[in-house]
Amino acid sequence: MSRRRYVMLVLSVFTICTALLVPMFGKPGSPVTPANDGILWTSKPEVIDGSDEAHKTLSIAVSMDEDEYEYWVKQNDLFERSHPEISISMTNIRGKDADAARKQASEAGAPYDMMLLDNDRVREFAVQGLLLPADEVVTGDAAADQLEALTSIVKWNGSLWGVPLDSDPLLVVWQKELLKAGGLSVPPVNLQALHNVLEQLVTTMPEAAVSPFNLNTADATQLIAWLGMFRENGEPAGNLSAFNLSEKQQLRYTAEREGTIYRLDPEQQKVQLMAAFESGKLLSAVMPWSVYQSLSNDQRNLLLIGTQKGPLVRTNGRSFVLMAETEKLAEAREYINEMTITSEQLDRYKRMKRLPSRISAMTKEYEYSLISDRPPHFLVNLLGQSAQTTPDPAWHERWERWDQLVAQLGGNAQPFGKATASKFIAQWNEEPEENGAEAPFGKSLETKSELNH
Repeated sequence: MSRRRYVMLVLSVFTICTALLVPMFGKPGSPVTPANDGILWTSKPEVIDGSDEAHKTLSIAVSMDEDEYEYWVKQNDLFERSHPEISISMTNIRGKDADAARKQASEAGAPYDMMLLDNDRVREFAVQGLLLPADEVVTGDAAADQLEALTSIVKWNGSLWGVPLDSDPLLVVWQKELLKAGGLSVPPVNLQALHNVLEQLVTTMPEAAVSPFNLNTADATQLIAWLGMFRENGEPAGNLSAFNLSEKQQLRYTAEREGTIYRLDPEQQKVQLMAAFESGKLLSAVMPWSVYQSLSNDQRNLLLIGTQKGPLVRTNGRSFVLMAETEKLAEAREYINEMTITSEQLDRYKRMKRLPSRISAMTKEYEYSLISDRPPHFLVNLLGQSAQTTPDPAWHERWERWDQLVAQLGGNAQPFGKATASKFIAQWNEEPEENGAEAPFGKSLETKSELNH
């Protein structure tokens, strides 16, 4: 064979082989014809994460002022960064009834997965079948770390229906020096004992016109705590039951002293309220913890917390709840667990001064944080007790009626005299007016000598 023919033969064989092999080495993703049935398919890497189906949006309803809402928006952004598979859609329903907002969202086809509810409403929602139990969220060490005053109020039928977040309890505070001058080292236990203190003050401080109370009728919640300031009245006041004899006496006793009773809102008129305490003209008042903690050290040293041995009438607590309609239970649990850990609760306390719901958060910071940043460890015993009252499912209906009736009093600008007190009692108890007549103190009240033990 000539050299020329040999080269042509080799080139021909090479060309044929190349033509046969090129389809087998196409670029990735190019159509390939399988040998089985001749159906075209595309060769692409399998995508496991990042699909739309794997991403969930958690819908949460809250009710709060704009400053706190902005805080939560920022916290939600941080949560989303650490949980890219979860988005948070938070709706502020401030000014709306929680149940009405829930119904509206559900009817619109976008039900909430979670809500941040006032503890007073949790049992009401649970009994109606609107919630899922939260027992699996609060387990082990987390369950042992909860404050009983907050969990007891959200329990029903053997289950926990809310995960406590925080509280702003209403405290009854007393002016220490006036108590001492009136012959007591601890707050009076009932109205008769308080009356004895005032009589003693007339003897020891004849020049002072001391007001026994600050009556704040501008706030229906604080009025509940004021009516329950004596232990015997705590349960009926907190439950919004009909006024008992002792509560009637307290209202009429106050009305008889209309000219000397202070009428201030502790949140809006803190300066005036503390001036009354500092001048020795005011014996007692109800104030939220958030107001008490904002006082100076000297101002707090002037006061004695009368409710320190508990139990509390009003904790003003809030809890996360799982809505029965949610299909995102795992994501909701993850969110709740992260937002209620001790470090998060401490951060919120430093910013908003609402008390944490965990014992560890109330005690952990005591030794090494600034005083202004420390939750009050001395209230752990108080909050560690079951709440004095646990709202029943019908409580909210009574609350709406109570709120409307208190609003008719016209706030602190309107006088609270005998006629007003008599009408107020009759309307709440739905009974005839007693013409302002004051029933005598009960025979079972403790005597002055018994109060020092």
